[in-house]
Amino acid sequence: MNKMESSEHSAQFVDKYMPQLIQRVTMVMPIADKLLAEGMIHEEVYSNISAARTNQGKMRELFIALHSGGNKVKSTFLSILRENNPDLVQDLECHGKQRVEQEDKSTTSLKYKEFIRGEYATVQEYNSLPGEHVKLDDRYTEPLIIQKHRLQREREEEIRSRGQNFYLLMDQRDSETYKSTKVERLFDPDEHGDIQRTVILQGHSGTGKSFTTQKIMSDWAFGRLYKDRFDFVFHLRCKELNQATGRKSLMDLLNYNQSSSSMIKQVLCQSPERVLFLVDGFDELKFSLDVPKDTLPRDPWTQCSPEVTLSGLIRKQILHESFLLVATRSTALDKLNRVVKNPVRCAEILGFSKEGVEEYFQRFFKKEQHSQQAYDSVRKNETLFTACFIPVICWIICTVYREQFYEGTEMIQSLETTTSIFVEFVATLLKHHCQDLGQSDLTILQGLGKLAEKGTEEQQVLFDHHSVSQTVSDPSKVPFLCKLLQKKRVSQTTMYSFMHLSFQEFFTALSYMLLGDEEAQGKVKELLSKVRRGKENSHLLPIVQFLFGIANKEVGKRLEDKKYISCSQGIWTQLKHFILEVIEKEKEDRNAIDYHISSMWLFAFHCLYELHVDDFVKKAMNTYTEFNLTHITLTKTDCWVLKYCFQHCKCIERLILNLCKLTADKIKILLPALEKCQHLELQVDGLADDDLDDLLTALGEGKSLELDLSENNFSDEKVQDLLVALTKHKPRNVDIGVKSITSNTADKFMFLISKSHGVLESIGLSVNYVVNLSDTDVDDLSAIIHPVDKLRLSFQHQHLYGQDAVSEGLQSQISLRRIEITLYGNPVFDWRKVFQLVHTLGQHPEWDEHVEGLISLLHSQTSLVGIDLYVSSLTERCAASVVSLSQACPNLRMISLHVVEHGLLLEEVLQRLRVSKRHPDCRLLVAGWRCRKPADKCTGRKDWSLCCDDSVRLTLHGETFTENVIRHGKESDRPSDHPKSNRWCVVA
Repeated sequence: MNKMESSEHSAQFVDKYMPQLIQRVTMVMPIADKLLAEGMIHEEVYSNISAARTNQGKMRELFIALHSGGNKVKSTFLSILRENNPDLVQDLECHGKQRVEQEDKSTTSLKYKEFIRGEYATVQEYNSLPGEHVKLDDRYTEPLIIQKHRLQREREEEIRSRGQNFYLLMDQRDSETYKSTKVERLFDPDEHGDIQRTVILQGHSGTGKSFTTQKIMSDWAFGRLYKDRFDFVFHLRCKELNQATGRKSLMDLLNYNQSSSSMIKQVLCQSPERVLFLVDGFDELKFSLDVPKDTLPRDPWTQCSPEVTLSGLIRKQILHESFLLVATRSTALDKLNRVVKNPVRCAEILGFSKEGVEEYFQRFFKKEQHSQQAYDSVRKNETLFTACFIPVICWIICTVYREQFYEGTEMIQSLETTTSIFVEFVATLLKHHCQDLGQSDLTILQGLGKLAEKGTEEQQVLFDHHSVSQTVSDPSKVPFLCKLLQKKRVSQTTMYSFMHLSFQEFFTALSYMLLGDEEAQGKVKELLSKVRRGKENSHLLPIVQFLFGIANKEVGKRLEDKKYISCSQGIWTQLKHFILEVIEKEKEDRNAIDYHISSMWLFAFHCLYELHVDDFVKKAMNTYTEFNLTHITLTKTDCWVLKYCFQHCKCIERLILNLCKLTADKIKILLPALEKCQHLELQVDGLADDDLDDLLTALGEGKSLELDLSENNFSDEKVQDLLVALTKHKPRNVDIGVKSITSNTADKFMFLISKSHGVLESIGLSVNYVVNLSDTDVDDLSAIIHPVDKLRLSFQHQHLYGQDAVSEGLQSQISLRRIEITLYGNPVFDWRKVFQLVHTLGQHPEWDEHVEGLISLLHSQTSLVGIDLYVSSLTERCAASVVSLSQACPNLRMISLHVVEHGLLLEEVLQRLRVSKRHPDCRLLVAGWRCRKPADKCTGRKDWSLCCDDSVRLTLHGETFTENVIRHGKESDRPSDHPKSNRWCVVA
């Protein structure tokens, strides 16, 4: 640098740091003396400097002279300052250098982030054509991440559960108990305040590990993630590293803009703690990282083989202060554990939660209508919905639906089956995640099929390493298997599983089809024979369903195109004969109570649904016209299956859906089937007024009906609509849940009774909540009572509000205990008196006299044939009243006394009944709890866990007396309330 350049540089330095020099120079006058002596400033200027009071004031006066003197004066000033205060000048020079470096670093970071934003803003999907891509932010849905290792029992629970139960388990995992976390918190301090610089993010195939690492890169580049933690984030894809050749340094392997090389080197040297490395797809590495430690590089620019360089990074020999996140399948976890440097934080991606599945569907489709339609379609299938915790499954489903929406057609037939989606999933993973296994697709499927079949036979979902290695040559690389480590006393054991039990069942079915035709037919024959034996082999039913799914024409064509399998005519014949046999047996046993028989009926429908061959389904369904599904809890999936099968029936003569736990959303699915049936027995809960409109429309006219709608709460207007609609049918038994009863309701109620005379057996209005009764209400009810054949009154812990409606002196608010009376025959009595008596019972603890009074009312009912009486205690006076009633009513054939609440059957009362003179044709049944202790030792029925109490049933008929001990006392035997005891009903 020549003198002119030096003078100019010094002048720039003085100008640049003028504020700092004014503040920090303290020896101003010695500098001014030298400048005056060298003729650089005038006497007048020197006087002004000297006259200033403070050093800052003196420096301001001096800078006036420096500016007017030009570069030469400024250069001389800097030389004098360097002699008098060298530390100050050096400090300012270092600060300037750092500032320049910071500016350069900031510029480099901005350029790098811009480069990353361009590289990572979009993704290519499995089926993307050249140039096609989607925005990452439009697809990415946050997965569920936990940090707690689960026990073997918990793993099995996850693998075996389905549908709603599965996602309830996922909700449990998303909690503090399982150390649920988010991506942004992966490098936060742990519970001890320690920060782990290495994080292992494991997960099954298709659960979103690579998507997550790409999202980390994108969010960091856009300033949404780790903004204040990391200056640089680098992404190393192991699939790309496999292609690296020759000697490579870490700098050579990094994905960055080459123009920023020098600054990135500087950052790695000076601030490694501000750098994060993402190693994605560790399980895909073809080379081993288990190399001698002394061969590892110590810096990011030493060139070695790619495996040695990567090993140096993961083992923290290179940049040990930097941060590292390694994403891998669980199958490669032990391989990673051998090389990674502890301590580490282990986190696991479980896939999507239930909310995550719904969010993915919403993000995928641009139209809300399409996303909701696709999501609802998946929700109807529990097995398929369970599999949606795997993001790749969601992608497959949404992709196929999208094609249908674009074409303007309805949901395609092949997508409506579980098997079709599983086939697409297997094909996707074979194509994109099994290319480097060195095995054919058929070999991989055969090995998995044998393993799945073995697990099914032994009913196990977790396999040890030895078992797996017998059928799968390299299980750690097969994407369909999950690997987990479990503690076993003082050691560890390696276990494998399929992603879910449903995949194990699918591969079991597939295994039969991968055999030669003769052997395959033999296997299928053996499987169907086991299923025929009964419910001890019910775990095999899903496999049979998958076989029917594979026999589906569309699915079979897909498998044949892939050259995996083909369903032979012999296997199809076996399946066809089997399902027709099941259907025929169900026809014969349709009235049986055995649950397995009923569930086999439903199973047959599921098989037909998976098959989806309309002509055959029509043939199968037209062989019978009556369906009794009583006591079968129907899921949404079941309802969709029934809808599909029922639509192929020419006619449904009789459909019974009692105790099926049907709700409003389930019944909506079944409405088309209800239109076709001639006789319907239906119980459904939770209907709103609008739901009732849909039901009435579907029922049409002229049906024979038995409806239990008691567990609903319809408005008075809607009840009237229902009663009017029923006049157009042939109702036999109807029970309706109502909010209130008005005169209009009573009118339509009476009209229905008169219109349905000779058909209607019973009808009830059930008030499930607080009832407001006025004089008019009681009159309306009184009018109903006279012509009825059966009356049921039931009260329990309800508040009835009266307005002097029943009798004078009645309190305006009365809390009633329970009493239920069922009268058979044709009782004629004053309704007001009975109602008044029931109110009175609520006011007094002495039940004895009131029960006696109630029973005395019935003495005149000579046609009475039976009575059920529920009481809280059975006293001698009550027993005497019952005996008296049997004598007064010659047609009375049965009296049932049920002792409820905390009452006990006392020995002296039972003895009184034994010796009583009852009507010889009247049978007396007494049920309740009896203490085995002596009377003076009995403490009463206060504790349900007392082992001295027996549940007994006593029968007295003529001179005979029999006693049955139902069960010895224990807590689980506590008697349940009467099924209708939470409301009151009027039944005609």
